[in-house]
Amino acid sequence: MNKILACLLLIIFSVKCFAQTPNRVLYVVDGIPVVDEPKEDEQPRSDEIDWVKVVTNPDSIKQAGYGGKLDKIIYLNTKAYSQRTDAVKSIPSTKTMTRKNGLWHLKDAFTPYSGPFIDYFMNGRKQGEGVLKNGIIDGIRTMYYPNGNTRYFYTYANGVENGASEEYFINGKLKQKGSFVDKKQVGLWQVFYSTGKLKGESSFINNKQSVSKEEEKFYALMNKGLSLMQEEDYAAVIKKLDAAEKIKQSYADLYFYRGTAKLDLFNFDDAILDLDKAIAIEPLYMEAIANRAFTRLRKYQFKDSRTLSKTKEVTVLAAKDNVPIPKDDLDKICADLNLAYTLGDTKPMILDAMKEYCK
Repeated sequence: MNKILACLLLIIFSVKCFAQTPNRVLYVVDGIPVVDEPKEDEQPRSDEIDWVKVVTNPDSIKQAGYGGKLDKIIYLNTKAYSQRTDAVKSIPSTKTMTRKNGLWHLKDAFTPYSGPFIDYFMNGRKQGEGVLKNGIIDGIRTMYYPNGNTRYFYTYANGVENGASEEYFINGKLKQKGSFVDKKQVGLWQVFYSTGKLKGESSFINNKQSVSKEEEKFYALMNKGLSLMQEEDYAAVIKKLDAAEKIKQSYADLYFYRGTAKLDLFNFDDAILDLDKAIAIEPLYMEAIANRAFTRLRKYQFKDSRTLSKTKEVTVLAAKDNVPIPKDDLDKICADLNLAYTLGDTKPMILDAMKEYCK
């Protein structure tokens, strides 16, 4: 990964990357002030930056008009921004607008905005676009992944879902499609795996979902299993999902939840087998990929462990620190952690595990 220019600035200016810090620093990227700290994959790399300007003069900072007491403003323009035409640059972003009574307004405008808008990631790539009519979304609203692929689009009429919608995986494959009428699902809805294989479909007629008796039984068992998962009765979860598997075998979620239940029962090898099945069916199953990494980790952390307490439902074991992990398994763990992170799992436990085991 290329070094992120903001982190180079961290070395020079001793401030946190892309955040308003105790040093009272404001970043302005492509003319838009940065309020919330972005994910790492949304931050511009050094090769995506056109220029940087640092302003420390108090009078200049005051004239910038961003309000508050600032010690420094760091202006940054991306190459993507510099390559936009003036016509595209003139299209506003919702990140520069204010929302009053649920309606989007341009800065200091008294009336709601009507017209196109485009939002961007901090690296200058398009994040989303659409049209506002009197401050309300109207028409097709499209969102994108940081890699440029379409994430989803929905069709709106006066702020309400009306018309076709589609969602996509990060690899560009169709994930789901269907239509709305007044925010209600209507007609045929289809869900797919990232391989292109159909995951399931159903029809909505008069606000009711139509499924076969067999599928109705399958989903009833799945829902009961999820309910038992919340109650932490993992043995019962496995029994329900075993019964569901007899009805439908090619369903990734079944193996994910059953594998997770087995993980919670410290049945690591069987848990990995189920998570393998889930990922074989859905190769971009972020949660299953992350759980498989931690299942392999726990397998070694709890190897030859002693029991601290045990009840009918829960067994508590003592984990070991700094346990040796064979290289083959460590490579698998790190591959899963990195893939889960790439797919959007940026939870602290993922980052901590990557830092500790995948140097």
